[in-house]
Amino acid sequence: MYAKLKYFLPIMLATVLVGGCSWFPFFSSDSPQTPQVFTDLPVPPELKVNESDSQVYEGTGGRVGRLKASGRISSVAVIQYYRETLPQNGWTREGEFDGEDRYMMVFTKKPRSAAISITAGWVYTDVEINVSAKQN
Repeated sequence: MYAKLKYFLPIMLATVLVGGCSWFPFFSSDSPQTPQVFTDLPVPPELKVNESDSQVYEGTGGRVGRLKASGRISSVAVIQYYRETLPQNGWTREGEFDGEDRYMMVFTKKPRSAAISITAGWVYTDVEINVSAKQN
């Protein structure tokens, strides 16, 4: 049995490494660290997108879905990044909430809305972006 695993594991690892991002069609190969899935809702360059935990779809009003990322950047820097960057891309800040362990930001850009959740950890800051489109 171990002889079979000896060959199976390296083949599976090579398959995953070669296939990589081609399994996830919306992730750009231009920047493997910070793929810009939502072109008008960028991810700070210090964050790495967790592709396996993100789900993005092409909707009638643009891309919608959930994107998760984390990295070694302060939560304050992420908050400031989105406060400055999203209005430049046509998003309107609707509100913010500073919770005990999480900071929430809500932006709209018709017909979509984006809820950004920022959680500071000991080493990493986690960001979750949920984008939805208004149904007519």
